[in-house]
Amino acid sequence: MLPRSQGGAECDLATAQALIGTIAQADPVVALVLVNHYMVHAELRSLPSYPVPLLDRGATAGKLINALLAEPDQGSASRGGLPGTVARKTDQGWSLTGRKAYATGIPALSWLLVQARTNAPEAEIAFFLIPQRASGIAVLSTWDHVGMRASASQEVTLTDVSVPDDHLIFKEKAGEPSTFGKVLAVWNQGLLGALYDGIVRTAVGWTEKFLQERKPSNLGASLATLPAMQNVIGEIHIALDLNQTLLRSFAEAVALKDQNRIQKEAVLIKIQTVDGAAGLTQSLLAIAGNAGLSARNDLERCHRDALCGRIHAPHAELLRSKAGRQALGV
Repeated sequence: MLPRSQGGAECDLATAQALIGTIAQADPVVALVLVNHYMVHAELRSLPSYPVPLLDRGATAGKLINALLAEPDQGSASRGGLPGTVARKTDQGWSLTGRKAYATGIPALSWLLVQARTNAPEAEIAFFLIPQRASGIAVLSTWDHVGMRASASQEVTLTDVSVPDDHLIFKEKAGEPSTFGKVLAVWNQGLLGALYDGIVRTAVGWTEKFLQERKPSNLGASLATLPAMQNVIGEIHIALDLNQTLLRSFAEAVALKDQNRIQKEAVLIKIQTVDGAAGLTQSLLAIAGNAGLSARNDLERCHRDALCGRIHAPHAELLRSKAGRQALGV
């Protein structure tokens, strides 16, 4: 993901999707941590100049980064509002104080991209690069979700965290259309689609093996011979084929910088691929029975992980409302 000037391969979205989709089939949590790492680097390398704190190749090689945008009181940054985290100007640079939510992968991160508002007379939104181990940063063990349990998406508090001036990478007046984070958001959608597609692939793979091997005595054949089972498996594979079509098309639109396609297809990926994953794994649970709910089997874990797709921004009701307003002209 690093730019070529920093010794990286500067891979495109299609390549990153292939990597994430493959990794997600083995470990969705690792894939999720990498989704955040990839999307932040995609944004950083799109800036006019690469951020000063990361110019040293040793500062980035093998070190993970994530963006801390959401806050417990504000909720998802996608819903608007000023962040509660405040950056105060000092003689040495800046001092940040606040609280962030969902710091996915925080135990393994080296860098944090933190959104804050400045204490200027006219409110400003700013983004700072901060080492994860900077003085004043504390991790709170609040993560207790149904799925993605190992992601350690904890809350983080910042108390008078000292940040040098050259770690401020972007600043703009609050309330104006933001020019920062657009690349990050696009990559986020494309990569999350690949991740949740990968989860479903593992779930259906386990279920197919179970149906082939399970031979009830009253049936005298494997469950795989039943038309009802074949119908569900066929439905899942058709959905996965559609996922791949959407993901390939979206990556192509990003490469071509076709904004109209990007906007439309990002919505399709969120609704169909990311949010739709939980429905697909639920269909598999319906035919797997008790075995599918056993914690020793992949399907149980895949379904819990798939449930997390629906809470990723942008949320489905916002997308549906926007589409409805556009269609109705209101």
